[in-house]
Amino acid sequence: MSRAALTLHFQNEETLRNLERVAEELGISTDELAEAAIERELAAVGAGLEGRLARALGKLRAYTPADLDRDIREFARSDVELEDPLQAQRVESPDAYGIGALFGHSVERG
Repeated sequence: MSRAALTLHFQNEETLRNLERVAEELGISTDELAEAAIERELAAVGAGLEGRLARALGKLRAYTPADLDRDIREFARSDVELEDPLQAQRVESPDAYGIGALFGHSVERG
């Protein structure tokens, strides 16, 4: 049976020391303990993700053509009525070194 390998680099040395102590106490290798811990963590994270995906799918299934029409109208309304906070505005500022002037004039081609 082939075994896949992974090299772990611990940012917190205390985590590695705790892993070694607990593995020794349990009478198993650090590899076995780390793999078991990773399996449990992935199962817990996976269950959370599965629940979030199921809720998102439920919302998508409940979305109707009327919802789409309403959202399109709201988007169009907000585009006209609300001021864009990221809209660019020209700002005058002193150019102590004249760098802006270099870009403000067209370059003649020779």
